[in-house]
Amino acid sequence: MDDAPETDAPETDDEQDDPEDSSGDRIVPLRVAPADEGRRLDAWLAEQLPDLSRNALKRCIDDGRVTIDGRVRKPSARLEANQRVVVDLPAPPPALPIPEDFPLTILHEDEALLVIEKPADLVVHPSPGTAAGGTLVNALLGHTDRLSREGGDYRPGIVHRLDRETSGVILIARTDAAHRNLSAQFKEREVHKEYLACVHGVPTSTEGDIDLPIARSLTDRKKMAIRHDEQGKASFTHWRLLRACGEFAWIHCFPRSGRTHQIRLHLKAIGHPILCDALYGREKRITAAELEGRKPQGEAILTRHALHAFRIRFRHPSTGEAVMFESPLSGDLLDVWTVSTGETSATI
Repeated sequence: MDDAPETDAPETDDEQDDPEDSSGDRIVPLRVAPADEGRRLDAWLAEQLPDLSRNALKRCIDDGRVTIDGRVRKPSARLEANQRVVVDLPAPPPALPIPEDFPLTILHEDEALLVIEKPADLVVHPSPGTAAGGTLVNALLGHTDRLSREGGDYRPGIVHRLDRETSGVILIARTDAAHRNLSAQFKEREVHKEYLACVHGVPTSTEGDIDLPIARSLTDRKKMAIRHDEQGKASFTHWRLLRACGEFAWIHCFPRSGRTHQIRLHLKAIGHPILCDALYGREKRITAAELEGRKPQGEAILTRHALHAFRIRFRHPSTGEAVMFESPLSGDLLDVWTVSTGETSATI
């Protein structure tokens, strides 16, 4: 879901500062001296790391990159002698993305925007600690030089994101005016997104609402968590049961808010983690035999989390017309659908 201003708008279920994109970070371990007992964490860190600005240190603390004896604390936390403070400094920014020539599946293109079908295992844009190439942004730059720069040089055209493993529909702004318009629609909850997920277990009801606040995990910076404290942000997902398939089910998800990893975390919270979700689920891969209720055998049919951005509705930024775009299940997720349901195409 990376480095945009924190608002409720452009973040999607998989959006914003992606906790999984942390390669290349630098770990700085520190120990509190007896003479520093009682001091504020932020003031003490400013002395320990003089090369970093106060704002940079505050961002590290707010982002959960600073722990005291293994726990995330506030900037105002008072230190005790001999406590172990660990600072996870973010990697330096990547090189600016350059055009690359690899194919895009374009669902729609006009003067204001592009609608792209993002494949799984494609990062949307370069981020600290990752390579500057091989992302959706690189492919977009190879396709056109007319992309909005409203989001900065590292994110040309990017209005919202999808996780690397999530496939499906994503909006791209070609002009700054379109970017501002679409961002405003996200902020006002006027963009309606729908996802398909294959999960463990079958819900006992045919639909429901999940209203659980989300914030970064206090114990693992790569994860988000359900948190009922002042850091937890209101998060709401409506869901419907599409197909019950023995030990598995297909769920149609309607996120009404846009928190990092929202759908993945919400489905886990109600006891139905997404298949092959290495961060929140039970396994990293699954075979066709397992989907059919048999012992694992043969090659894996799925090696990434079973989440697909299926449909998006919004107002066209130029005309104000209500528009809708869909990305049908295909590839590995269509194989999972067929094996689990016995249907050769996904009827939603």
